[in-house]
Amino acid sequence: MNSITDPEALALRTTRKGVYLTLFAVAAFATLLLFFASLSYFRANETQEANNRLSLYEKSLSDNLQRFQHLPYVLSRDSMIINGALNQNLNALNVRLEEFTDKAQLEAIYQLDTNGTVIAASNYAEENTFLHQNYGFRPYFTTALAGRSGEFFGVGATTGRPGYFISEPISDGNGNIVGVIAIKLDMSQLQASWERGGEKILVSNEDGVVVLSSVPDWLYKTTVDLSGEQKVNIVNKRQFGNQALEKLDWVMLDNASVSVGNERFIYASSPASRLNWTVHFLLDERRMYERAALATVLFGIAIVTLLVIATFIRSERIRSALKISQLDRLELITTNKELKSAQTELARSGKLAALGQLSASVTHELGQPIPALRNHLTAAEISGEITSQKTVSKLTAVIDRMDNLTKQLRFFVKPGQEKFEPISINDAVTSAMELVRHDLQAAQVETLINPHETEVKILGNRLRLEQVIVNLILNSMAAMETSEEKKLIINSDIKGDAAILILTDTGSGIGDRSIETLQEPFHTTRASGDGLGLGLSISAEIIRDHNGTMAAENITGGGTIFTLTLPILQTGKAQ
Repeated sequence: MNSITDPEALALRTTRKGVYLTLFAVAAFATLLLFFASLSYFRANETQEANNRLSLYEKSLSDNLQRFQHLPYVLSRDSMIINGALNQNLNALNVRLEEFTDKAQLEAIYQLDTNGTVIAASNYAEENTFLHQNYGFRPYFTTALAGRSGEFFGVGATTGRPGYFISEPISDGNGNIVGVIAIKLDMSQLQASWERGGEKILVSNEDGVVVLSSVPDWLYKTTVDLSGEQKVNIVNKRQFGNQALEKLDWVMLDNASVSVGNERFIYASSPASRLNWTVHFLLDERRMYERAALATVLFGIAIVTLLVIATFIRSERIRSALKISQLDRLELITTNKELKSAQTELARSGKLAALGQLSASVTHELGQPIPALRNHLTAAEISGEITSQKTVSKLTAVIDRMDNLTKQLRFFVKPGQEKFEPISINDAVTSAMELVRHDLQAAQVETLINPHETEVKILGNRLRLEQVIVNLILNSMAAMETSEEKKLIINSDIKGDAAILILTDTGSGIGDRSIETLQEPFHTTRASGDGLGLGLSISAEIIRDHNGTMAAENITGGGTIFTLTLPILQTGKAQ
């Protein structure tokens, strides 16, 4: 037997269930730790990435702002521009400034007098020309008029386009400031390149107003609340035209996180090289969570797979150990059964040996007195010494009973010494029925015999086999004494290499007794004096001598089935 019994299978399943629950809990906890560890790792990576990207954007901004810082200084020392401040050759100066603007790819170059009025401009021929416009309110003009280089970012008062303005004072050579030269850089190309990049980048000025952004909706909104003074100053400078400067839904969560609207971003910032600007870079946190989740799933699958494999190997080892234990246990059970069977057989043999000695002694001692007693009784009846026929009948019955018991005991004196020869099962049944036919009729037992259609032969002793059949029939008759229906059926059959003889009755059955118990010597269910309980014991010994088996079982509703199984005589075997 290689399978594990139900209790052990249940124990194994329970163990596996417990292991899997523990595995699930450990895996869930490990997955949670792995997720947060991955999240921390990828946050650090994303923060580093944000700072790296920020450096690139800050450099590109600085390059754009720094690229033309020298040009106003150079222009302020050009003789034509100095002469233009004295109102000389202004038409030629317009053309010259237009040429400079085209070559430098600027939006505009223009010259202002000391009142802030433009006296020459590169866009003199355009509809929205700067010519004759007054920009004395612009900080870059007042700073240059004070003798310093000026710079400013704002929405153009004339064109409405934002730009970066750089200015330089014009001196007449004697230290007198006679005008201001200014250039305007168009920042739209830089902003367009940021928009195409698809990343979140913005630049805020010292007031917190967004002056450049890759997200157009964020332009000219503030990251902080403006004070009244700041608002007045911005209006006076006309820095952002008619923009409302609304507050952006901007919340700093910590030094490295910011929330804008309903979105969270990893945040990095750096001061720009000019204008007191600040460059901000925002990286969507969703990518961090996605990468952490992906890493967790991959690592989790790997860990769970390893744990499942380890658990499976462990379960298989436990199963193998249980199988070995089961085999050892079954072997022990088999050994115990064999030992018990040997003990039972030894006990039976001891009983039979003792019974044989007792039978020899009793048979020897009673063998002569019983016939003598019968003869004396007959002589007394003939001589008239005993005149009562009733007394004679009673004494005769007692002598017959004693003689019958003595005959049963003779079997145990020298059993198994008879010669075996081929005999027919059907013939044995017919002969046995002849011996008990009158008894069956007297007991009013309905008998039905169904012999096998094929002549079945075995190797055995016919008289002994008939004795077994007679014993079984007499047992069935005794069991049916109180039954309303008295019916005995005898069937013979062939199964494989065995002849089967089945006796079925409608008696009281064998109760809860086993065939082994019924075969014990002196075991009887009859009243005291009706028998020694040796019939089935004798029958069992005879069947064992014939290498056969005898079985008995109850019939539901009443009755017993006795089954005799005997090996068929094979053709060609020695007889």
